[in-house]
Amino acid sequence: MLLGIDFGTTRTVVAAVNRGNYPIVSFTNEAGDAYEWYPSVIATKGSELAFGFEAIAKQGQPGWTLRRSVKRELATHGPDSRLRIGDHEMSLFEWLTSFLEQLNQDLRRNSNLTLKKKEKLEALISVPANANSNQRFLTLEAFRRAGFEVRGMMNEPSAAGIEYAHHILGEGGTSKREHLLVYDLGGGTFDSAIISLSDRDHEVLSNEGITRLGGDNFDVILLDMALQKAGIHEVSDAQLALLLEECREKKEGLRPTTRKVAIDLGRGIEGAGEISVTTADLYAACKPLIDSTVAAMEQAMQKSVTGIDLKALAAVYLVGGSSDFPPVARLLRERYSKHVKRSPYPHASVAIGLAIAADTGAGHKLRERFTRHFGVWREFDSGKQIAFDALFEKDTVLPTNGEETLTLKRRYIPAHNIGHFRYLECSGLDANFQPQGDITTWDEIYFPFDPTLRGEEALSSLPVSRANLNGRVIEETYSCDANGIIEVEITDLTDHFSRSFKLRSKK
Repeated sequence: MLLGIDFGTTRTVVAAVNRGNYPIVSFTNEAGDAYEWYPSVIATKGSELAFGFEAIAKQGQPGWTLRRSVKRELATHGPDSRLRIGDHEMSLFEWLTSFLEQLNQDLRRNSNLTLKKKEKLEALISVPANANSNQRFLTLEAFRRAGFEVRGMMNEPSAAGIEYAHHILGEGGTSKREHLLVYDLGGGTFDSAIISLSDRDHEVLSNEGITRLGGDNFDVILLDMALQKAGIHEVSDAQLALLLEECREKKEGLRPTTRKVAIDLGRGIEGAGEISVTTADLYAACKPLIDSTVAAMEQAMQKSVTGIDLKALAAVYLVGGSSDFPPVARLLRERYSKHVKRSPYPHASVAIGLAIAADTGAGHKLRERFTRHFGVWREFDSGKQIAFDALFEKDTVLPTNGEETLTLKRRYIPAHNIGHFRYLECSGLDANFQPQGDITTWDEIYFPFDPTLRGEEALSSLPVSRANLNGRVIEETYSCDANGIIEVEITDLTDHFSRSFKLRSKK
């Protein structure tokens, strides 16, 4: 069975490939109710763990701790980072793998999919466009460990662009090249992308996003307003989880004509009453966040193609569950007028696009780009200064599935006994080409330039010193696949001794 899986901050959505159709998979909870999404939720009680709908059912029960939005942790943590939920602690990688294992089981047992016994679940999966390479690695490996056969990975707004193109092509298509601006506001992240469309060939021209901005932020704002109005200044973690769920449900029920929203604080705090918040006040408090998404989107448009402007856009395409939040659509329509088009399936656009992209018979081809700068610190001027060497620059075109990996080489004569490589990636470079913006440091790796050190297992514990190595030549070969996963092979060309490393963040 071939699937498109959009692992979301608050909800995970799955679409299937079924003879040219791409239906959204529905799940059945313990009460027998069907939903076109799967909760991205974890619950613990001592050593007991629950995921998805089973975790939702534990909410409010004595001893159980509920945790939402674990996906947000992937942007700032590494595979070995520990995460405590209630009384249970595991690595973030283990939490994610366990959640996806339960998703795998529920797709087989509690969904409307018709599967043969032991049938493989092949999937094209998504990540935020602004995700760092560590988040991509964690997501990819966790899906694999959870029993999915991963066909590839795609940025979320890029998948939404394919859903848009498929919909338009079904109505006659377009033979001329057009530009689509995707506005993707989910539960925990915001992404935007400029995509060039021509028939079934698509190319991402630029991406911009905000790592930690989404519907979760609006829930917190609404709760803070209600608590402040009620004069409540402290809540426990358990109360907070219940109250945020109350705010999320009430927020999702808002309509453009709604004037007030009633928050039942008694749902989390015994004896607390109902507090009414005007939508005018709520929307005003949320406006700076929405403004920041528009600024990021317009930055993507400015960087994509010289001279592109609003008139060159086929549409500003709204996707993501949080794009239903009334002030979002209102602000975008005020700014972009008739160009604004809302996906018929805003919560499922990415999953559907993934399923379409996974279906080779649909014929859609997409070329992605690096969404961040990746490089290494280098010494120069006899070690007196350090500069950033951008190996793969932002907006560098990535290979597509089936193409050869993107490679580059660096060659030099070493001046030290040990090579100490300190990698990082960043969202921007300043005027001097030094890292700025959102910066993620990576694992530090070591290579023995001095042949007498090749038997040492703990190079990091040895001092790095200048050395005369008789003209040895070192070559670094970097490769990047279609998923944005980077590897390096460091070789001493004098005798062809080499070591290979898969690079990832050290957070």
